[in-house]
Amino acid sequence: MSDHNAHIPGPDEPSIPELELDETIAPRPEEEIADVLRAKPDFEDHSGHPG
Repeated sequence: MSDHNAHIPGPDEPSIPELELDETIAPRPEEEIADVLRAKPDFEDHSGHPG
């Protein structure tokens, strides 16, 4: 869920999200944030060289 509004599970949904078939541990919240940030290309020079 990259949305800041939390999803409230319905009566037929588990309260804890199920893992995908290829996952062995649940993703951490900061991984979702990183995915959102990576979705937009960053063309800035982060090398620290004067330029």
